[in-house]
Amino acid sequence: MIKLNQKVTLRHLQALVTLAATNSFSRAADELAVTQPALSAAIKQLENQLGIRLFDRTTHQINLTAQGAVVLEYARHLLNTATNIFNDIEHAIGTGRQRIRIGAIPSAVTLTAATIARYNQAHDQHVEIMLQDMPNDALLDALYSGKLDFCVGIKPPDSQALETVPLFEDELVLIVPRHHALAGAKEVQWRQMAGEEIVIFTQGSIWEFASAALMQHGLAASQRYQMVHSESLYGVVRAGIAIGIMPSLYTSYLRDDSLHVAPLRQPTLKRKIVLMRRNEVSRSRWTDHCFKELRNDLKQANHWF
Repeated sequence: MIKLNQKVTLRHLQALVTLAATNSFSRAADELAVTQPALSAAIKQLENQLGIRLFDRTTHQINLTAQGAVVLEYARHLLNTATNIFNDIEHAIGTGRQRIRIGAIPSAVTLTAATIARYNQAHDQHVEIMLQDMPNDALLDALYSGKLDFCVGIKPPDSQALETVPLFEDELVLIVPRHHALAGAKEVQWRQMAGEEIVIFTQGSIWEFASAALMQHGLAASQRYQMVHSESLYGVVRAGIAIGIMPSLYTSYLRDDSLHVAPLRQPTLKRKIVLMRRNEVSRSRWTDHCFKELRNDLKQANHWF
């Protein structure tokens, strides 16, 4: 069992994170504005305290060990948390309000923002909520590294380190222009899209999710039209040069008579949208309160979809 004394400091963790990022003692020392011997000593002290080797060193290169990679994840989280805390202390002294950082995948931002608005009405004098949108992989990285307090996104396969609250399931839907042959359909089977130019998002979790289903039916995403934003996808569909596939969350607030939305069937593909936070992180009273309030409010969305 590792027993730490009070000699491990944020300076040691910063040395680890910077060295891992640069893979160079000279570059890391320059970034930290210290000498190379001082950096080497800090890494050695940290290794002694943990009782493990963090880096494999050769004459020409250094590499993280497997144990070093584990420590690095926690070091990044602690440093980001410390930075947030110091900034938040300064902010709280000036405003009397605690900051809470929330992230959401783009398709869930409208719903999340509406929930935050309701929370703000009741608690704005105590809490300032900061909201960011990002793809799910980046969202999870920000959560694990301490840049976010919690987030709304897609549940990862390995979520043991997370507290996850199921919110709802988000299925894939088809979007076609009103003059299209499928515009009158209440639901569409995947095989009915044969011969069509099909546009899906080329970034984020949707690409793998949708392209695998297309492949199973002998279909493929368009190579001519590459879209990463919802309004861009709507644009090519409105123009009649392609049909589109996207999660139903994107279309929940769509009010456009020129477009028709239909569920995709055989198979119906759904992704699980959850509220997530790290299990082992200690939290303030207001952060915990905000999580529980948003959890209850967001779960009401179950009957909206």
